[in-house]
Amino acid sequence: MSFSALILSIDRPVTIGRHPSCFYRVRPSNGGVLVSCEDFSTNGLILNGHKIRRTSVLLMDGDIIQIPHSQKFECVHVLKAPGHKANIFDPTPPREASLKTKRIGRYLVTSHCLGSGSFATVHLAMDTTAYRQVACKTIKRKNHDKIEKVMKEVDILLSLDHPNINRVWAARHDSSFLNIFLELCTGGDLFSYIVGHKNSRLCEGETKYIMFQLLKGLKYLHDRLISHRGPENILLHTPGPYPRIQIGDFGLARPKAYQETFNVCGTVSYLPPEGILALDHKHLGYVGMPADCWSAGVIMYIMLASVITALPL
Repeated sequence: MSFSALILSIDRPVTIGRHPSCFYRVRPSNGGVLVSCEDFSTNGLILNGHKIRRTSVLLMDGDIIQIPHSQKFECVHVLKAPGHKANIFDPTPPREASLKTKRIGRYLVTSHCLGSGSFATVHLAMDTTAYRQVACKTIKRKNHDKIEKVMKEVDILLSLDHPNINRVWAARHDSSFLNIFLELCTGGDLFSYIVGHKNSRLCEGETKYIMFQLLKGLKYLHDRLISHRGPENILLHTPGPYPRIQIGDFGLARPKAYQETFNVCGTVSYLPPEGILALDHKHLGYVGMPADCWSAGVIMYIMLASVITALPL
């Protein structure tokens, strides 16, 4: 029996097939490694028994991907994040957690965690009808939450449709959780992309291309009187140079953004002067849309001047 191995390294994509599928290794912001596969073929690929076509997916350790009626490949992550012991009685090394799945409507949500924060956890999921992977953002509902208010805000996001805005496909809720299904970006985040370049900076041409997309996305939001209040959350739709970017994470977004707000939020390094002032003077406020533009300017400076010198620790 013969075996074929595809060995991936950062910034060296591998292609297979006549109408190729491209495989990339990507550095996410939280460390570790992501393996991304973008399909350009006519017949698509089969990922863990699910057909995918003309889309980009993430390959997790142990995933099986197959060219229809041809070769199968198993994804093996040689470099893995170290397993941490939760207590002194944990086995050494810790046991690998078995993959779990849960069906929510047309979506099959897996236990593969893409990220977590104070308010939400993001899991990898499969849209079994549209033949694509998605991200499932799960938010734990609080007892005093009014689902009508939450869903009203989600409905605003569902109505957004722009190539530089991370798309919300659907939202489902029960008595315990709100699940928001998002377009999956497989190229990592802009900050990690910048750090991966020589001297941690981008050339003027690529910076101009990314800024053009960012400002188009912000204009689309501002025309609808929505401020993002955190446009440093920029994702790469797929890996590779001169990437298509998307503004993501609308947890801080605010409608009626022409009105002054007294609720200062977002990353301090990206706040405008009036936002910084409002941190210590609670009677002062600031307007979301101009703040977005200031944050975009900070991002442009980081791309050109390197993140190492732009945002000192």
